[in-house]
Amino acid sequence: MANSTYTGRGETVVVIDSGWSPTWESAARIVYQHDYANNDADARNPNADTHGALVTSSILSQAPDLNIVALKVIPDNTSTASGAAIEQALQWVVAHASDYNVVGVNLSLAGGSATSEMTTLLSDELASLAAKRVLVSAAAGNAGQNGTATDVSYFAADHNTICVSASGGDGTMPGWAQRNPGITDLCADGTDIRLTDLAGRTVTANGSSFSAPSVTAAVALAQQEAIALRGSALTQDEFLSLARQTGTPVAGTGYTDLNTQALLAKIGQLYGTTATPTVPDPTPGPGTGAPATTTVAILVNAKGTAAAGVNAHFTLLVDGHAVGSATVGAAAKNYAFTATVSADSAHKVQIQYDNDGFAGGQDRNLFVNSVSVNGHGYAATDAAVTYDKGALDGHDVVKGQSGLWWNGTLVVAADKSLFGVQSPAQAQVAELQAGDLLGHAVSANAATYGTDAHETADVAGWTPDLLPAFQYADHGLHAWHDTHDMAA
Repeated sequence: MANSTYTGRGETVVVIDSGWSPTWESAARIVYQHDYANNDADARNPNADTHGALVTSSILSQAPDLNIVALKVIPDNTSTASGAAIEQALQWVVAHASDYNVVGVNLSLAGGSATSEMTTLLSDELASLAAKRVLVSAAAGNAGQNGTATDVSYFAADHNTICVSASGGDGTMPGWAQRNPGITDLCADGTDIRLTDLAGRTVTANGSSFSAPSVTAAVALAQQEAIALRGSALTQDEFLSLARQTGTPVAGTGYTDLNTQALLAKIGQLYGTTATPTVPDPTPGPGTGAPATTTVAILVNAKGTAAAGVNAHFTLLVDGHAVGSATVGAAAKNYAFTATVSADSAHKVQIQYDNDGFAGGQDRNLFVNSVSVNGHGYAATDAAVTYDKGALDGHDVVKGQSGLWWNGTLVVAADKSLFGVQSPAQAQVAELQAGDLLGHAVSANAATYGTDAHETADVAGWTPDLLPAFQYADHGLHAWHDTHDMAA
């Protein structure tokens, strides 16, 4: 259980998969079920260890009081689903999300290959869910080709899904994990995940199938906390902004591992009692009063060039303290961050480029076009901006420039007038603005929709009869026999 206060009680998550099994889930947890593969109302699977049951078990192990809607799209004794069945399931979610208080959808299914954000026949349903603040977690897939591939599954490449790549849970990424620096939103442990059924038997599983459920569970817990503290659910961009700020860097990759505990703590800090700025008494006595704080919204507009398939990465710091990080693509986007700083003081906003490299005739570089601090924009060449090459130590400092050709830090000396004391409401507005402007924009080469997505989508392989085979995004699972099991 990620947090004793927030357990998902009263909320519902939809699992679109191969069905559920009484071996793994109590029937009381299933509040609705439907089988779109056979068009009936029974979404159970005769295979006790069916993929959907394991995925659901993984979600409930982290958010134990959730309700589950089981939508079965994979026929029994197979491992593939049709796109038409998956679309029907998503249409049900769009129509009934408010009836069941649905906060998240889990898609641990993979198929197709995408190297940039793309639209499909499912994009209209996914957009409708995003508008309802129902967040969809999609598995990136497991055809990583020892880390050389830079593609993800079609589902995961949609702008309105959270693309989840598998990590090793220890600061590494397995070679089989599909990932793309411009598409992957978060990583989560997908290696040797141990799940225990209702009879006490344990199965271990690998794959992004079992990374996505961690994000789905985190979505449920985060939404429960956000609704309790601020009265509204998080948007997808807000959730991702906070998850990236509080996540753990996957060493040397530019990707970020989900840290659910830190995410919930951040939400509590922003919207709970600790989020209210403390304003000192105008005439405090000795040793009384506390320094006033304020929330600052920072937008970095940046792009980069890749080398050896790895894009440029930067860490954002404020006064030397890390706030968050981002991996940039070839198209300029806004990357949003927030921080709590002392009020009525000048602060340094620092963009630290940290993975410069040259490989295969390609030079990796970071380009920073502008930095906005609480709505005040600084160009990279402004007089208030400097470029500290190498270590952030005040040596080898030159005037600001857009192109960062070497590891180093672009430093914005932001004026103290930008950091006035805010009311709690103003602090929340700053946080929301940053989330809404997060750099999660659709790629320029993505297909666009008109009034009817089904008429105007033009993506190869995405007609109802010519969909790729969608299958489990697992990477092998097997029964784990503990010593006492063997003795029995």
